[in-house]
Amino acid sequence: MNLRSRDGRGRALGGRLTLVISMVLVLGGCSLNGPVSDPGQDQLQTGSGTARSVPYKKGTLKVGIAAREIVNDYNRDIIAGARQAYVKQGASVTVTNAGGDATTQLNEIRTLVNSGINVLFIELGDPAQLAPVIADARSKGVVVVTTGVGSHVAGSVSDVGGDEDLMAEMMTRSLLDSMSYRGDLYAFWVPGAPLLETRLRVLKAMVADYPQVKLHLVPSDFSPAKVQSQMQAVLTAHPQKGSITGVWGAYDQMTSGAVQAVQQANRPEIRIASIDGDRATFSMLYAANSPFVATVVQNAQMIGQLAAQATLDARSGKTVAPSIFTTAWVATRYNGIEAAQLRYGKSIWPMIKLDPKDIIKRFPQTQKVVVMRPVSPVDPGGK
Repeated sequence: MNLRSRDGRGRALGGRLTLVISMVLVLGGCSLNGPVSDPGQDQLQTGSGTARSVPYKKGTLKVGIAAREIVNDYNRDIIAGARQAYVKQGASVTVTNAGGDATTQLNEIRTLVNSGINVLFIELGDPAQLAPVIADARSKGVVVVTTGVGSHVAGSVSDVGGDEDLMAEMMTRSLLDSMSYRGDLYAFWVPGAPLLETRLRVLKAMVADYPQVKLHLVPSDFSPAKVQSQMQAVLTAHPQKGSITGVWGAYDQMTSGAVQAVQQANRPEIRIASIDGDRATFSMLYAANSPFVATVVQNAQMIGQLAAQATLDARSGKTVAPSIFTTAWVATRYNGIEAAQLRYGKSIWPMIKLDPKDIIKRFPQTQKVVVMRPVSPVDPGGK
C-alpha cells in the first residue's frame, strides 16, 4: 500500500491517498448488488412465522420512503436517487420527513405500512429502534430496505450506504497527513448516532498509532451553530497559534460551524476535514483563508439507486446482499474540480457561484480522484 510512514515523512498528499482498499472504479461497470458479506437470508421470527416464509406483496409498486430528516445533500440525493429508480418502474412514491425525531419516524413508518405500501425504504435511523417496525412490515409482506443505518436489520433485505470504516479512514488519513502527524486534534461528533460513532471509533484507532497527536473529544449535536459555539470556546481557551493543529468533524454540515469559528478567529493554520461532500462543502474548501482541507465525497444518489434496486431484486426472487456500499473519494483543493463534478456534474459551479478557471489559478488541479469501494470475493449471484 502506498501509505505515508508513521513518522510523518513522505510525498505529497495526492500521491498517498490510494490507501486501504485501493481501486479505481468504473462507475458504469459497478454491480448493483456488490455484496460484502454473506448474502444468506435471515430467519427473523415474527407473529406470522419466519420473515422469509412471508411472500412479498405483488402488484403495482407502492413505495413509502421514511426519512429521519431531510436537511442536506446527503439526505436529498439518497431520496432523489431512489425516487428516480422507482418512478422508472411505474411506482407511486410517498416521502415522509420526521424532522430528525426518531419517534416521529417510527410512527410515520407504521402509517406508511398501514396505508398498503408494498415497499418500505428507510433513510437513516437506529437499528435497534427500527427492528420492531421492520419486523411488523416484513410480516405483512412488505419489502424493506434501509439506507445509512450502518448495519443490516433483520427483516430488511439490505442496508445500503457508504462504507463508514473506509470513509472514516480516508478522511482521518487526509487530516493527519495535513497535520504532519503531530499536534492537538479536536474531534466533534454526536454521541449515540450510529454512523458517527463508527467514524469516531476509526479515528481513535488511527490516532493511537501516532503518539505525537493528542486527541480531544468534543461531544456535540447536529447543529452547526452548537459546533461553532463550542469551537469558539476552544479557540478562546487556546489563543496561541500552534496550540490547535487539527479539527475532525463527523460530517460536513456540522463541521461547517467549526470552519466558521476558525475563520472568524483568523486561524488559517488549523486544518479541518470531514465526510459527505455536500455542494456547500466545496464553497468551504475554496473560500479565502479557509481551514477546510479535505472531505470524503460519498455518492449519495447511488445509495438511493442501489437500495431501490435491492428491493426490486428481492421482489423478483433474486439474492440480495445484506450490506451494499456506494462509492467514495477524497476531495482536496488540488482535485476538487473533478471531485465535485464526479458527484454533481458541471452544474455545481453556477449553483455555488464558483468558477473552475479561478480555482485553477489558485490551486492547480494536480491530484487524481481515486474512487473507492470495498471488493468482495462473494459471487454477486449468490452462487
